[in-house]
Amino acid sequence: MTSETHILILSSWYPSEDKPFLGNFVQRSARLLSKKYKVSVLTTRSDSATKSIKINTLHSEDLTEYEAVYPTSHFLLRRKKNHEEAFNLGLRNIDHVDIVIGHVALPKSWQFIIAKNNYNCPLIYVEHGSYFRKEIQNKWRLIDKIFLKRLKNNIDEIVAVSAFLKKDMQRYFDEFSISIIGNSVDLDLFSLKEKNEANKKFNFLHISTLDEQTKNPIGILNACKFLSEKTRDFTLTIVSDEDYSKYAQFVKEQKIDDIVSFQGPLKLEETIEYYHRADAFVLYSKYETFSIVIAEAWATGTPVITTKVGIASDISIELGANIEHDNDQELAEVMLSFIEQGIKFDKVQIREYAKQFGNDKTLSSWTDLIERHVR
Repeated sequence: MTSETHILILSSWYPSEDKPFLGNFVQRSARLLSKKYKVSVLTTRSDSATKSIKINTLHSEDLTEYEAVYPTSHFLLRRKKNHEEAFNLGLRNIDHVDIVIGHVALPKSWQFIIAKNNYNCPLIYVEHGSYFRKEIQNKWRLIDKIFLKRLKNNIDEIVAVSAFLKKDMQRYFDEFSISIIGNSVDLDLFSLKEKNEANKKFNFLHISTLDEQTKNPIGILNACKFLSEKTRDFTLTIVSDEDYSKYAQFVKEQKIDDIVSFQGPLKLEETIEYYHRADAFVLYSKYETFSIVIAEAWATGTPVITTKVGIASDISIELGANIEHDNDQELAEVMLSFIEQGIKFDKVQIREYAKQFGNDKTLSSWTDLIERHVR
């Protein structure tokens, strides 16, 4: 039985027809909350083929997703006006709301404030983005500063998805107490399964968007090249939703295309078999606020080799190994140690650690927070 509490979720990132994987963790959060509450999601996007504003609606049990699509324009003011009108039309489709949860401040936090004032209800702001990094914060545009200042004056509570992100956010929101609620993993879906010991090669796995600014895919491939000079008794599978053709070409040029393979795009449930096959997961990011793929790897009992980011900013040796940023040689050496030393990890122990990110615990944390604001 669901609560009568009605939650409106807004987000700067959310899956759409043209970007089906953007902010999929926000969609998962909406689906999770809909197990206990009535949940509406309102998103906006422009479309060059659309001549007038339209509202697409998808209803499933206690979750209703509204997508307000508006015509794009070469003129900034016209585009802004169309966007605002589309959002306001979307709001008119949604009745009484008890609480607004806004994910990812930039660039759409203005929507969070309008919705809060429209329904005269509390606003919980949840951040997943990386723009509170000190080196990025110093480069904020004037419009970013205005949006964040207005948001700061209207929020009732702040949630960061990890302690790692909270530390960066606290510099800006110094007068706020920031809660931590991570992204969730379906532990039934990401199950524990014994690895196939018959496979003699050591299997590494990497899953990401391959964004060069954060994921450092070339660094991973360089490490594989270094490693291939010591041993070719390993494979690396890279799964990505984005175009990986230039990296596949790089792999071919480096003559490691028999070692490195690419897959994707894949649906969430299709990635699970790759975790099950992997002996270790590799993440070489320059920055992560959470890193859902690390949580998914741990849920399947898979150890990780990772930089100190997100939920893996300081891991114990039972969970894997931390490495430096931008040190391809070190990454290769740690990968080699996993292969040569036959490091054995307790898969059950790793999964136990991952249970803190499970749906049940995450929903319980959200319930406690929501009930503090809705009586």
